[in-house]
This record gives sequence, structure tokens and C-alpha cells, in this order.
Amino acid sequence: MAEKLRLFVSATHDLEAERAAIGRAIADLPVQIGVEIRRTPLAGASHYAIFELIANCDRVYFLLGRDISAPAGAEWVLSWKLERSILPLRLAVPRTPAAQEFLRQSFVEWTTFRSRAELARIVTLDLTRILNHPTNRYGLTVSDLELLSLHAQRIRRHAPESGVEPGGAEGGGILLDTAHGEELDDELLITS
Repeated sequence: MAEKLRLFVSATHDLEAERAAIGRAIADLPVQIGVEIRRTPLAGASHYAIFELIANCDRVYFLLGRDISAPAGAEWVLSWKLERSILPLRLAVPRTPAAQEFLRQSFVEWTTFRSRAELARIVTLDLTRILNHPTNRYGLTVSDLELLSLHAQRIRRHAPESGVEPGGAEGGGILLDTAHGEELDDELLITS
């Protein structure tokens, strides 16, 4: 049976709206797959609760803005301790001294984005690579893989339209896979 793609999105407080770009990138994929988008609830969570949210994710998207803020720091540390696959993304803005120090001590290569559209483009290309898993963990057909390849080629060729801000699952969510399992209407369930 096909596995659900589990993503954790960590963002500093000034990038709450950028979570929507990731939800939009997933919704725009040309294939039907089960996807769960996780985040730490806005009201906060214990260290153990954050651990549970990150523990079995396939990918962690870490979005850094002007300043490092809680719980993003804890999410970063837990993601590394749990050896999750992390894509560190930073907005091209001036940073506070604390955020500069965080970057300096992270010892990783960061991908820089300048807009939500550019972030969506980066994430889309990353998702097409993840979904093209050698053991086909996500149950994609040959046609699905071809559609993903064409979608990635289109994304690479065409720069995103400026001024278009994507909507999406800012509060986290689950995109249900109607093609590979349960008989449900297409819907997005928002969870916190």
C-alpha cells in the first residue's frame, strides 16, 4: 500500500504566511497522493509533542526570516537529532544578530528565496524529487511519474508570476489521497 508523504514545516514568526506557499505547491502537484503537513500548534507545544510531530516525517522544511524565534529553534535541533531530511530555506532579508548567529552556527547550505512564489517553486522541485522515490514508496504509476517530470520541467522553464501570492495550509493539514485508498471527496482537513 502507498505511504502518505509526511512533511513538517517550521517557520519563524515573521514567515507564518509563507507556510501557505508550501500548501499551494502540494495542491498544485499533478498527481493524487496522500500528504500530511505538520507544524507545532500556534498555542505552543511541549518538547515531547514537537518530537512526536517531527519523528516520522519524510521532509522538514525550515523557513528562517528576520529573527530566530521559538519554537523554530527547538524544531531545528529536534530535526537534526532525529536525523530527518531537512531543507533549510531563508528569506532574503536583513537579519537580527541572533538570526545571523544561528545561520553561522548551523553549518549547512541554505537555499535563499525572495518571494512566496519563489519558495513555492523551490518546494515543488524538491517534492518532485522526493516523490520519484526508487522504491515507489508513494504508490505512483508510470503516468504519475511522467506527469511529475513534465510539471518539474515547466516549473524550471517558467519563472513564477510576480505579485501572485499562493494560498494554502498555513495551519497545517492533511491532503487526502482519493486515488490510492479511501473513498472520500477531495478535501483539505486543517489541523493544529
